Amino acid sequence: MAAAGAALALLAAGCGGDDGSGGGSGGMTLEITAPDDGATVDVPFTVELSSSEELGPTESGAHHVHVFFDGDDSEYQVVESDSVEITDLPAGEHEIDASLRNADHSPAGVETSITVTVGEGGTGGTGGGDELPGY
Repeated sequence: MAAAGAALALLAAGCGGDDGSGGGSGGMTLEITAPDDGATVDVPFTVELSSSEELGPTESGAHHVHVFFDGDDSEYQVVESDSVEITDLPAGEHEIDASLRNADHSPAGVETSITVTVGEGGTGGTGGGDELPGY
């Protein structure tokens, strides 16, 4: 009976909800710090990130972030630092998604997103920069 209670306590502790700060697996965090959620931006603009994990080159074994748009994680940019310049995104409202990744591109269990409106200076594509499809 005590073992069942302990198992339930562990299960309850592991099922905490997202508090909006991008928290997740093992206390790791990821947050989009700029632009502000709901902001209007003009292309190009910079997405700034804050993570509890050191970000760096995948070949070093460090974590990195996949940044993608409107929930389409099949087209993403690999971000190995705390910012990335977005150079190609059409005008209109878009969700900017960020997913903390292990060096092998597997999910680290922490994701976050914001919504921005790209002004009339938007461009025709999505993303820009170092896209690596297939991971």
